[in-house]
Amino acid sequence: MSKGPKRMAFGSAIQHIYKRTVDKGVLFYRLEDRLVYYTITAVKARRHRVVMLAMSLMYTHIHRAVRSVDALQLAMFERDVDSTFAKERNREAGRTGPVFDSPYGRSSKRNEKEIRTCLIYIFNNPKEKRLCRRAEEDRWNFLAYYDRKYPFSRRPVLSRERQCLRNALKEVEHESAAGRYLRYSLIHKLLAPLSPDEREVLTDHIIQVYFPFDRETCVSMFDSLEDMLHAPDVVTGSEFDVGEEYESHSDVPYRAMCSIAENYGLLKPGMPLLSLPPERLQKLKQYLMSRTMAPEWQVARFLHLKGEERERGNGGRDRFDNQQDTQCPPPKNRGR
Repeated sequence: MSKGPKRMAFGSAIQHIYKRTVDKGVLFYRLEDRLVYYTITAVKARRHRVVMLAMSLMYTHIHRAVRSVDALQLAMFERDVDSTFAKERNREAGRTGPVFDSPYGRSSKRNEKEIRTCLIYIFNNPKEKRLCRRAEEDRWNFLAYYDRKYPFSRRPVLSRERQCLRNALKEVEHESAAGRYLRYSLIHKLLAPLSPDEREVLTDHIIQVYFPFDRETCVSMFDSLEDMLHAPDVVTGSEFDVGEEYESHSDVPYRAMCSIAENYGLLKPGMPLLSLPPERLQKLKQYLMSRTMAPEWQVARFLHLKGEERERGNGGRDRFDNQQDTQCPPPKNRGR
């Protein structure tokens, strides 16, 4: 009797993880939200000895590719990340309860072609949502950082920087060396005295100091680093088995709504947006719809209005298909 093809062990495969919030609402409103989640994930990956290959932080969901010894190790890592971020986010916003939906989506990739397709799909998420023209232009899929340390800013020269930036850079290095993630309170403190240019420098510094991704393994799935950087621009990649609800809408309206909320002080420390009374939320919903032309269901997700999603229709594509997000500056020259 002939044997079937031998299945690779769990630890030899790459796991594609997909997560969204409990109400499908917006998860990342601000720079601080992304940096807290990113540093938590980096610290927990080292602690649980999980190998990270790629991650993309979208407005309402997360994709990542990881390798772990077995399913139990992976589950413990994901649970630790979820509970830690929920604790920090709830403390920041004065809320309680879980942040992420459960169970999360997971799919095993067991050969180089599947892994390569998965990586391209993750890197391509911002482009598919019309947040950038090229995958490498988005900060929050981290693709540019596989090649450069400061892709969206300038390399700092300590002797020429202001004292507040020098202190911030050193404090980040100290926290990372101590195996600690960055809490909201610390990030608020570090960012407060900085100019916009200095904030970009500090953000790049945080990402490269905590960088958790296995560059060598990722590049080995392609012909070269250059090929990996450009592959998402010529190949879309597709994932049908991770449990993601396919939505073709643009995420550009989320950026527009974040900008409006920030201008009105609703995204300052403490996140006033998430504690508005119902009557103010309804007025804000109407205002955001009129100012951004976003569909009602998308504004409801932005404001976490339960039970107010409507039929998505074309997802706002008529207005937003050709718009691009510029939430982070374009990558600088390729010099390291």
